[in-house]
Amino acid sequence: MDDMPRLKAFGKLLEGRGDNDFQNSDRERAIELLFSPDSDKQDLLLEKSSDRNGWRVIRSAFSESIERYVSEGGPGIPPQHGNLVHVERMGGRSRNYDFNGYFKTDTGSISKFKIELKRGASIYDQPQFLQLYALEGNLVTSDLPSYLSFFYDNYLPDVVEIAGSPIPSKTEYVKKCVGTNYKVFPHTETLYNLDQKDSIVNKHLQKIAFDSIDAYLRQIENRPEAVDLKTIQDRMDDQIGKLFVSWNPNTSSFFVEMFSVESMKIKAGISFKKRKSGLRSSLVLNNTSGNEIQCLLRWKNHNCLLGPAWQISLRSA
Repeated sequence: MDDMPRLKAFGKLLEGRGDNDFQNSDRERAIELLFSPDSDKQDLLLEKSSDRNGWRVIRSAFSESIERYVSEGGPGIPPQHGNLVHVERMGGRSRNYDFNGYFKTDTGSISKFKIELKRGASIYDQPQFLQLYALEGNLVTSDLPSYLSFFYDNYLPDVVEIAGSPIPSKTEYVKKCVGTNYKVFPHTETLYNLDQKDSIVNKHLQKIAFDSIDAYLRQIENRPEAVDLKTIQDRMDDQIGKLFVSWNPNTSSFFVEMFSVESMKIKAGISFKKRKSGLRSSLVLNNTSGNEIQCLLRWKNHNCLLGPAWQISLRSA
């Protein structure tokens, strides 16, 4: 099987953002195989892999953490005893969670839980619990252009000039810029190869990205009514009922948490987080528990190239 996960994905070392993406995929694939209803697929890791002892530890730690949490109960989950019997991996951008977990209680009934797999000590220690591409309808109303549209109109000409490439049509750009294929545009293919750490191109792209993000957030600051609190609240409500299972490589253990209704309830009012340079980087909301919900605007896949997105995280009070 070509897509076999690597046990090192559960290790401490992360070499960079790209490596992190691969390790996330490996961890999800591993849980999918370890809890497959097909015992032959489980055996690929538990019996046939040279790392089988490590995979057995991962499987036991994952199931025990969920079983322990469910036995005590959480927001919307009454205490119940039983075993995690199957985990189904969910795919596609329309899904806002990683797995469906099937839990067989001691009475024989089956409960189904949404599971989100994370890396870190806690959901309060995560770079994000939700990510939204910076497209129309995400975080801002139609009264204000999306960041992606704003970037195309005001900053993309500077980017394609660096690459010496033609500018794509706006329709094509908005459609394809949220992908991960750097060959999709001439300028992204050229600049991907030139965007090396501390290079002139790298510094130039970072400056354009930071300047454009600050300028866009400044527009929101001047028009706070453009923040779509209703849609954001709907997105926050979607987080309630999920089991967030965080893998902590420092303790080699999983920790299970759920968001309370209060932690996802947004209060009126916005503020902004700034970089050391004074440029704005994040839209900040507050919940009724006194936490900050930080919406970091960033490029997922190289500055100014692909994947502009709102990276949403919850910070302790």
